[in-house]
Amino acid sequence: MSNSPKVTRKLAAIMFTDIAGFTESMSYDEQSAIQAVKKKRSIIQPLIKDHNGVFVKEIGDGTLSYFSSAIDASTCAVKLQELTYDEDQLNIRVGLHIGDIVFDGEDVFGEGVNIASRLETLSPVGGVCVSKNVYDELENKKEFNGTSLGLQTLKGVGRLIEVYALKGKKLQAPDKSQYKATEVQKHTDDEVPSIAIIPFKNKGADEDVFYAYGISADLITNCSSAGLIRVAGLNDIEKLDYSNLNYQELSNKLFVRYVSTGMLWKMGNMFQLSIELYDTKEKKVVWSDRWQENWDNLPSIKGNLSDGLLKALDTKPKVEQKTDTTNPEAYEFYLKAKHKYAKRENSEDTEIVRGLLDRAIELDDNLILAKVVLGGTYIEMGDYNKAMEIFTPTLDQAEKLGDKRGIGMNLNAIGIVHIYKGDYDMALDYLNRSLAIAEELGDKLGIGGNLISIGNVHLYKSDYDMALDYFNRSLAIAEELGAKHWIGISLGNIGAVQRNKENYGKALDYFNRSLAIAEELGDKNGIGKILNNIGSVHADKGDYEKALDYFNRSLAIDEELGDKRGIGNSLGNIGGMYWEKGDYDMALDYFHKSLAIHEELGNKRGMGISLGNIGTMYWKKGDYDMALDYFHKSLAIHEELGNKRGM
Repeated sequence: MSNSPKVTRKLAAIMFTDIAGFTESMSYDEQSAIQAVKKKRSIIQPLIKDHNGVFVKEIGDGTLSYFSSAIDASTCAVKLQELTYDEDQLNIRVGLHIGDIVFDGEDVFGEGVNIASRLETLSPVGGVCVSKNVYDELENKKEFNGTSLGLQTLKGVGRLIEVYALKGKKLQAPDKSQYKATEVQKHTDDEVPSIAIIPFKNKGADEDVFYAYGISADLITNCSSAGLIRVAGLNDIEKLDYSNLNYQELSNKLFVRYVSTGMLWKMGNMFQLSIELYDTKEKKVVWSDRWQENWDNLPSIKGNLSDGLLKALDTKPKVEQKTDTTNPEAYEFYLKAKHKYAKRENSEDTEIVRGLLDRAIELDDNLILAKVVLGGTYIEMGDYNKAMEIFTPTLDQAEKLGDKRGIGMNLNAIGIVHIYKGDYDMALDYLNRSLAIAEELGDKLGIGGNLISIGNVHLYKSDYDMALDYFNRSLAIAEELGAKHWIGISLGNIGAVQRNKENYGKALDYFNRSLAIAEELGDKNGIGKILNNIGSVHADKGDYEKALDYFNRSLAIDEELGDKRGIGNSLGNIGGMYWEKGDYDMALDYFHKSLAIHEELGNKRGMGISLGNIGTMYWKKGDYDMALDYFHKSLAIHEELGNKRGM
């Protein structure tokens, strides 16, 4: 963690210039080279001032300056080339970019400076190269014209930038053939781009693994929500022994065309990073780079990487993706929490996660992601009132910040809470608002997730036709993206509707189709859940032995995976079968085991259900005092949760 003082940042148009061949000229005519620098200085410094710029410094033959607008910076750059057009010793190149600069006294640095510097090296002698964000500001101004040099990889910077060369009577036109070697060929096929973002390898200390894990997880989320693109889920990737698989094997197992790999190594207050994007169809590397980032840039690493990957896959989010925080310490605590929560084993781990998230929020109260994860820990434990205490004010805060993504996430979370509490009309209100946000953002993943949740509400309300409509819409999006995992989930949801309609044959057909996809993907977690669903159909049909077989197979998978929540649910299902068979002692044994798991996890919803089941068994056995005791305990939990469904 850095102990550096808080830095001051500013968005600016940055201009970097140099004199081509200066080093060589110094070696054979030092005096002329020095005179060239002096001549350039006498021209450029007044120009910068006249165009409302700030001259920062000379770096050998180069200069760094910044402006409040792209128009001022570009006008200054063009004028500089015009004034030096006939100066044989002033073979000037110029690069312009709009980006963040960080102040250190009178000096400035940062990724915006690095990009402007790299654009200057791409510029032809006597020319001006600008990034797309600069060109976008100039495009409708009649005094400016330009030509695209394509999507360029800026080696050593870790960025992909769409580069343009400005055109003019006294501006040198570029030879486009010279830019082909560094140009990144974007995805052009009609097929929906598909990618697996393999978690970065942590090359540093073991305790630093959370950086690589957390940044990779957020990178997957960023790309998944960008629009018409299919991104392999982190859970699907982690089920594979991906470290021993080559690109083609990863492509085949995850059903994707592109595979991204990378490395992250924290060294003191610096990160060493690398990335490689491979196209398995064309069998070639599309983008690769190795670079360094200062620790203070930690919050922007994920955004810059997702920007590059999406550009290479020719996918543009409808809304610009903003950095979640500029506070590296806050983001570090968030990353630690995200990693710890993904690897949690008990309720004590969850408490540690909450402490880390609280620290992150203390450092940056606008870190909406941290608040969403914090609220999610309470949903997971069944503490819905506490979850609402977090999500409700966070929704207001996201609305004030104009954070559309944050608004959508909080609306969805509140809708989920209302589902668990049995407030279906309220759930639909929030979920439909979340769906509208996802549609506005073009977030296919968010659209599909909301459609599934809304379908579940209609399922619980016994409005089966409406539920089927939403599940089929979700299935259509999954098929459009070619997302097999998502297709399997949607088929399972449709199966659940058919089960509730007592169309057991159709239900089993959909569940078995879902099971086939999970088996094809090697998705053991998914297989376990579907086995539970199939078991439930056989239970509904009164075939308790067959149901027990499926529930036990599901339990075996849960135990193999160490999925304690799944173990608790499977134990409860098995107990239910012994209840139906009239073996109350065996049922009690399984319900008590299920209760113990839910208590260990702090899962109040699961505890309430298990306590109610245990009470019923004592009532069946004629032990009414014990039954009442457990019923009262169960009722107290459901009242605490505000869970109408459980009362």
